[in-house]
Amino acid sequence: METYAEMDSDGGDLAPTNPAAMEEPRSEYAAAIPSLGGSDALPSVPTPNPGTTAGAKKRKAPATVKAASKPRKLQVEEPIQMPVYYGRREEFFRVRGEDLVDDCPGLYAESKCAHLVGELPLQPQSMSLVDLQLWIFKLFRLHPETQDLEIKGLLKQYKNDFFDEESSDLECPLDYCPWDKHYFTSDKCWSSFANKLKRKRNVMQKFMLYVQSSEIKHYDILLKAINEDYSQLVTVVLPGTKCLSSSRIGFRDLVEKPTMTAKEIVDYFSGHLGKHFSPAEAWRARQFALEREYGTFYDSHNFAPRLLQEIARKNPGGFVDIKDEEVADCKDFRVLQRMFWAFGQCLQAFRTCRPVLCIKATPLCGKYQGMLLTAVAFDANDFSIPVACAIVEGETKETWLWFLRNLERAVVHQSDVCLIHDYKSELIDAMEDLLNLRQRKWRKAESRWCMEDLAENFSAYFGDKELVMMFKKLCQQKRHHKFGKMWKELDELTSKYMLEKEQSATGDMQLESVEHEVAGVEAESPCNQPDSVQDVKEGEQADDNNRKITNFSDWIDLKPREKWSLAYDRGGARYGIMGSDITDLHKNDPILKGITCLPLSAMVEVTFLRLVKYFENTSAAANKAIGNPSINFPERVQVDMNSKMQKAEMHNLTYTYASDKNVISGEEDQKFTVKGRKREVTVHLKSENTFSMDKSIGSTIRKTATCSCNKPQLLHKPCSHVIAVCCEIGVRTASYISPYYSLPYLVSTWRKKFSKFSREYRDTIPRHFRDIIPFESETPTWIPGKRLECRLPICLSLDCTQTTVVEQEPQCRTEDGSVSQDQGTKTHSEERNQI
Repeated sequence: METYAEMDSDGGDLAPTNPAAMEEPRSEYAAAIPSLGGSDALPSVPTPNPGTTAGAKKRKAPATVKAASKPRKLQVEEPIQMPVYYGRREEFFRVRGEDLVDDCPGLYAESKCAHLVGELPLQPQSMSLVDLQLWIFKLFRLHPETQDLEIKGLLKQYKNDFFDEESSDLECPLDYCPWDKHYFTSDKCWSSFANKLKRKRNVMQKFMLYVQSSEIKHYDILLKAINEDYSQLVTVVLPGTKCLSSSRIGFRDLVEKPTMTAKEIVDYFSGHLGKHFSPAEAWRARQFALEREYGTFYDSHNFAPRLLQEIARKNPGGFVDIKDEEVADCKDFRVLQRMFWAFGQCLQAFRTCRPVLCIKATPLCGKYQGMLLTAVAFDANDFSIPVACAIVEGETKETWLWFLRNLERAVVHQSDVCLIHDYKSELIDAMEDLLNLRQRKWRKAESRWCMEDLAENFSAYFGDKELVMMFKKLCQQKRHHKFGKMWKELDELTSKYMLEKEQSATGDMQLESVEHEVAGVEAESPCNQPDSVQDVKEGEQADDNNRKITNFSDWIDLKPREKWSLAYDRGGARYGIMGSDITDLHKNDPILKGITCLPLSAMVEVTFLRLVKYFENTSAAANKAIGNPSINFPERVQVDMNSKMQKAEMHNLTYTYASDKNVISGEEDQKFTVKGRKREVTVHLKSENTFSMDKSIGSTIRKTATCSCNKPQLLHKPCSHVIAVCCEIGVRTASYISPYYSLPYLVSTWRKKFSKFSREYRDTIPRHFRDIIPFESETPTWIPGKRLECRLPICLSLDCTQTTVVEQEPQCRTEDGSVSQDQGTKTHSEERNQI
């Protein structure tokens, strides 16, 4: 776009050259550039009076007769149509005016670069740099949190001399003038450029802006991917814009500790740097630090799949699945919707862990909405291992089923798996669909509910903390007779709680009815009758829809016991894991801690690098333990066994009868009676021969122990009664413990090594990215969906004091001359993940 103005022939007001070109669609060659005029377009030069020379001083007229002054014409300011170019591949400071517009003298000026034409305010010099940024945000529909926006202005001017015959011969002298570049690093730089946009006499001008950011470079593609119902977020002034643009502060701690809250960041800056920041500025500082370290949130959607391919190439055995959507008429661009990955080392480690996977979902708190789904296993020491992760657009039945089926495809070595998950309808429905599939890779899969999540649901009905703690103890109870006793006691307490709650509600209703009687005259008013009738109907409908719950049994009646109670865990599928370890998984886990605040590629990068260090440290500790002859089990198992050993010394053993041996099958069953402090229990020690298909291995003896206390069957570890029997008859206790609790299995869990990747993947993408399976031979460019943009966090929305004009939406003219107008926006004060 080029805009220039010159003086009229009468020396009056300035008029834009070819004003119709500003309103009508432009031609193909002059999409946003008015036609350039040649020498014929210049105003005629008046002939000097006889007897005077050019440049001679004029004589004053006689003072006897005063000429009548003409009324001065009022100059009406017109808004400036500013062309904004974007999309060049060169670095920002290398882009020149010649790279954007090809000035062809005489006929036309051809655009080399995509651009929009926006309308600046009447007095652009009064705008601040932040106002200019907001104008660009609105023009390109950018997210308010965009922090990598760069703007510069390009300007060329030519002062026309009417008495210079050589300049009048040129078709357009302005075409031969160089472009001046102005980098907007402060308000003063922008004001200096804006002051030059004023129309002056005898001066021809061309001016334009060039902008660059990670999102603007794909602006045309994003427009094609936006649905018709898309509504742009409200554009606001984000606090900390000025201080961050020129900041030289090191943000290393903000990167290494992404879980720091806004208040903690404020205290950090105040204590270490002596500078005071508001909570909103502190939050913005963290976002700025993350993007400077890992790249922008927008670019991370393209970096993350490529990084996963690089890791899969150097670390075989992993599994990656990408679900995307093609952008209309853009075969090289795809909208990234879901991303699933499982590192090969974690899948191998799960082979020697208890066959239990805890599934958890947590929302992302970055620039884009989404959910992080994780499947976590635990070793013998209860150290967590993130077996698989996924990023999805939301928590629905479809996304959960997609995650579970990919998890089944990734964990192929396990035939029996127990999945512990939250008590959510969409997840329960997806789990049922998975278990009902005819063709499954898992021979046997069990579904169990997380105790902590179910306790939150219990608390919604019975809000007393003591009742909640009692419910958790009921879930973890192992003996059936104690389970029934606690159930009965919980029924009585919950009935009493609900009765008191109902009486309290009745008293409130009586008090409210008295108030209504006092205001009876007002209630009988015709204007109030429709509202009161509507309120009654809504209340009756709410009571009918909710099932009346009077005690614990009414609430738990429709929930199968094997799903939530350890005592009725069929086959001991839980291995004693109730889900309490995954409650704050993404806050306390050494691998997953704080990654929900990072860009997508940073999630993959940080998780992988943490796993490398985590495996090295844990493997060293396991190797050290297995080399110590005084240690027989992993650390936590050893502590548990020592405690049971002390308890076993207090038991009395009664030998009931001799072993019952089956000669044909080789099974042997020994029965013992152990008397404890309060009651007697029965212990069975069984052994059976198992035959392998491999003849070189032959047959092996499998030993199992059961007890009427139910603990060995549920935990797959010997209880104190079994230990007492083993010590009495001289049998090794380790023979009746699951191999998942052994030291060799622990060492095997952490023995896998990682092959690191190059951290320069954000700058140089290697060629082998295009050859990684399961991706196609040509890798597309992935972009995020505009509809997944998050609303502003509450700490920002409360601290923003300026907004752009929302009621009057600006219009922008595209390259083909069509006018596009942004959709109306609505301000939402939704808090995003309690940042």
